[in-house]
Amino acid sequence: MYRKLLFMMVLCNATGFNVQISPLKHFTNEDPLFGQTIIQSKDGIFVPSPIYGGLFECTLDNECSKVNISDENPKGMRQVASVASLTSQDQHVVMCNQVRTKIRGTEYLNGNCTLMSPSGKVKLSPAELDNNMDNNNNNNNNNKYRGGRIDQVKWRKRREAQPNLGALEEEEEEEEDPGTEIAFVLDGSGSIQYDDFEKAKDFIHTTMSNVWKTCFDCNFAIVQYGSSIRTELSLLDNEDGARSLQKVKQIKQIYNLTKTASAINHVLTDIFIPENGSKNNSEKIIIVLSDGKILGDPMTLDEVLNKTQMKGVTRYSIGVGDGILKNKDAIKEMTQIADPGKYYSVSSYGALNDILSSLERGIIGTEGTQHGFKLQLAEAGFSSHLLYNEQKVEALFGAVGAYDWSGGVFLKSGNTVKFLNDSHNETKFGYLGYSVTSAHLPSKTLYISGAPRYNLTGAVFIFDGLEKYVLHGDQVGSYFGSVLCALDINKDEHTDHLLVGAPHFHLNGEEGKVLVYKLNQEDRFERAPVELRGDAGQTFARFGAAIGSIGDIDNNKFNDVAVGAPLETGSAGSVYIYSGFEEGLRFSQKISPSDFGMKLVYFGQSVSVGPAPASDIPCIAVGSLGRVSVFETIPVLIIEPTIKIDTEVIALTHQMNKISSELSMKITVCFNIKKGKLKAEKSETQAVDYEIDLDSGASKKRLTCGADSLIKDTFTLTPDEECTNKKLTYLGCFDCFSPIKIKLSFSLASNKNEAPIRILDAFTPTEVVKEIPFEKDCQAADCKPSITLSDSKISETTITMGETQNLNINFNFTNTGDPSYKTTLTLTYPSILSERKIEGAACPVKNDNQIQCHLQHPVFTRSAQTNLFISWQLNDKSDLKKSEIIANLTSQNNGIQLLDSRIYTFNVMYFLPILIRGSAEPNILRIEEGGKGKTQPIKFKIQFQGENKYGATIDVIITIKMDTSKTDLHITKIQPEVCVLEANKVKEASYIYKCTLKELQIITIEANVFIHDVQDTSEKIIVEGQYSYDETLYSAKDTIKSFTLEVPVTKMQVMTSKGPIIGGSIGGFLFLLIFIIILIKCGFFRRRHKVDQTQNQD
Repeated sequence: MYRKLLFMMVLCNATGFNVQISPLKHFTNEDPLFGQTIIQSKDGIFVPSPIYGGLFECTLDNECSKVNISDENPKGMRQVASVASLTSQDQHVVMCNQVRTKIRGTEYLNGNCTLMSPSGKVKLSPAELDNNMDNNNNNNNNNKYRGGRIDQVKWRKRREAQPNLGALEEEEEEEEDPGTEIAFVLDGSGSIQYDDFEKAKDFIHTTMSNVWKTCFDCNFAIVQYGSSIRTELSLLDNEDGARSLQKVKQIKQIYNLTKTASAINHVLTDIFIPENGSKNNSEKIIIVLSDGKILGDPMTLDEVLNKTQMKGVTRYSIGVGDGILKNKDAIKEMTQIADPGKYYSVSSYGALNDILSSLERGIIGTEGTQHGFKLQLAEAGFSSHLLYNEQKVEALFGAVGAYDWSGGVFLKSGNTVKFLNDSHNETKFGYLGYSVTSAHLPSKTLYISGAPRYNLTGAVFIFDGLEKYVLHGDQVGSYFGSVLCALDINKDEHTDHLLVGAPHFHLNGEEGKVLVYKLNQEDRFERAPVELRGDAGQTFARFGAAIGSIGDIDNNKFNDVAVGAPLETGSAGSVYIYSGFEEGLRFSQKISPSDFGMKLVYFGQSVSVGPAPASDIPCIAVGSLGRVSVFETIPVLIIEPTIKIDTEVIALTHQMNKISSELSMKITVCFNIKKGKLKAEKSETQAVDYEIDLDSGASKKRLTCGADSLIKDTFTLTPDEECTNKKLTYLGCFDCFSPIKIKLSFSLASNKNEAPIRILDAFTPTEVVKEIPFEKDCQAADCKPSITLSDSKISETTITMGETQNLNINFNFTNTGDPSYKTTLTLTYPSILSERKIEGAACPVKNDNQIQCHLQHPVFTRSAQTNLFISWQLNDKSDLKKSEIIANLTSQNNGIQLLDSRIYTFNVMYFLPILIRGSAEPNILRIEEGGKGKTQPIKFKIQFQGENKYGATIDVIITIKMDTSKTDLHITKIQPEVCVLEANKVKEASYIYKCTLKELQIITIEANVFIHDVQDTSEKIIVEGQYSYDETLYSAKDTIKSFTLEVPVTKMQVMTSKGPIIGGSIGGFLFLLIFIIILIKCGFFRRRHKVDQTQNQD
């Protein structure tokens, strides 16, 4: 359904079809509502003037003339409500005005209708229909009106005079209805608590509000009594209902005494008097509301109740609480005050609402509306419709206000009248009768009426005389059913479709829509899977505000429809034309005032068949504010062209690309007119521009006309001549398999400066293709080739990203069957591959992740062979663990057919070239022999070499073991922080850490080592490290995955050296002494002494 709906919306942007966008004529009137309704007449259209109450018949020859449909205007006449006509045989037309009257306080609003036929005029009125009615009413809505379309407070405003508009004569003043006057006598004595007094006021407030909903001329007064008597609301205060209700809320309690008799007397002397707004002949009611016996009153009840002014006054009394219920004298007083049967008693002020409906019925019953509204405000004639049924004229009149605005329809058939409506109690305010129409079936007639407020979503009721069923709307407030159009689409005089407008349907605004229903085999309407809508950008269009069957304006033997959207484009409006066809409706054209350069308002508020000109060309009429515009249609031609060629098949002897293969042939093009024949008696002709594309779509043409392969010419159609001939030359073929396509396209020749005389049907193709096939050299009747992918091989079944360079497939093809036309290999491959090299065939189509290669184009002949090599290079990382290349081998011998297909699957891995190493600083730990133990720091460093290009998750396990006897190790810091000590793997004298790394990082472990003693030369601290990864996804060939690091722990021995030192010292002194003696013996010291003495002597 969505696709169909979208189709209808998108078509709205299409160009116009066969309605002239320039109006043929405009009809105007001083009445701004002129054009609100248009109906068909024998010679033109009927257009009512709602404000002035007239009906005009407008024709193209005589403008608009007023129809003398009514000889009198009864008092209370209102605007024209509806007009209907029947023109299929003799012309009948009915017009209904609403007439407002009052009878004993009850207001009536109903239609005054006049039916005009060749036999004369007949007056029809609701009173006549009601009196003669064969009552088919199943409505049981005998309830009060509880809301609706008129706000109850506004009802209390006095009616203002109807606007004269400078032309209407003032109506005679209606006889004033005296109405009903109701005076509440409210006990405000000290025995009443504040909260109870407020409840009493609320009771009065509610009673007034509810009565005003149904009684137009009920006026209220309120008198409060206590130690004094005070008028709280007079009859003159009823002009403004809202203000009157507010004054009730503002009443202040007087307190003290209970002067009931004096208060009643005050009503007679100060309320029910002309000076204070009372009318002598009005119905008068007194309602006394008290909670106790009279106290401190100088007057008695007998004295007051026997006064002459009390004659004709209806009295009610309401006793509240134990002060009444448990006091016989108080009960006697309250019973004496009330008329027989009009005394009420309640246990408390909170229980007053229990008697509210009973009291209201008593008051409203005085006005003669004991059972609520039936037909008083029916507005019969709000809509109207005429039809033929069994050789007699029947009339439908919508009565939207019947039965508390539940609505209904009067069906008048001869002297019989039926009232058609719903039978459910809860369906008030549905407005059934808002629109009426009928559907003609082979075996019966259906009467159809819309109820746009039924259950708030709207509905359409369909009556067939014996039963009814309902079509429900799908959106609250859409006013579904306000517009109806029964459509005989195939012109067989039987209804096929029902179009239902929902002009207030809203998405972003009140766009509106039209729902389509189709008769099924059980003669019931069911919803079709298509909706009509206007342009998507028009959010406040109210599309569907008018729907009309406009006849067969495109001459295709199916009736067409116009739909108005009067608020489109800032209330300028538009009309949408839909052409009928066998399956339903399709959009044809949109007309807006801007198309013909006028500024109109509400264009499209009504649509109808227009008055026909002398040429009998169909027209449509469209209403706007104060105007009706007539649009002429353009006659439609339906041309079905044919192409004939004297050479039907290209023989094998001509299937060569040589001059000897050339062949001459003749083509005959005929433009056969199927609809809109040219008239020989008027010597009518029509020029047709046409274009013939020879060998359409071929890059190398095989057919020409002279030196050209494109023929452009104009042919003049006449009633006797529809064909033209051309000579063609076949040049031989390179592609001797695909047929030669000859494409003909045409249009009607026209002068751009003039309106077209005729137009081609928009829904009939204006192109036709003729093919000249080639004789096939095939053994099988269907020319079936045999080529497979069996002799093909992929180079790798597992690719490693970062290591594998290329992925290749070799294809070897052999055709062991009939010739194959346009053999194509389509390869679809994953995004991790990109095409690098192709050898052996042309592959012109290269889309994302797809290659199409042409194998031996255009024809892969029998026994031919070809090889194809395709190589891909690898791209960056993907999430794929397994991937595939899909190969499809196709030909186009008989359309596209699959010859073979194959899937080449391969695994995807990623190269991880890393190794792990460890080191320690310092790389050996020592203590001195005999020394005290001490703490020494140590740092272990584990690092990777290589790269983690594809982001593998690497798990590193580091184990620190203490292969010592009296050495303690305390870890002080480890980096990075993702390295954690595995608590469940801590063993005595060992630590196990696990690090999960996404990037290659240096792991450092800092510790303090305390060596108490070293008892063995082989003591050491051992650090072991190893890493792991997902070996199904990553490959790490020729790498080192683990290491072992040993840090020796040793003891240094201390040697004692006192003997050698002393011996060495003594030896040194002896050597020095000997050396000095030798120097003395050698005279070293004397020679120096002599030199010093010689220097002294000198």
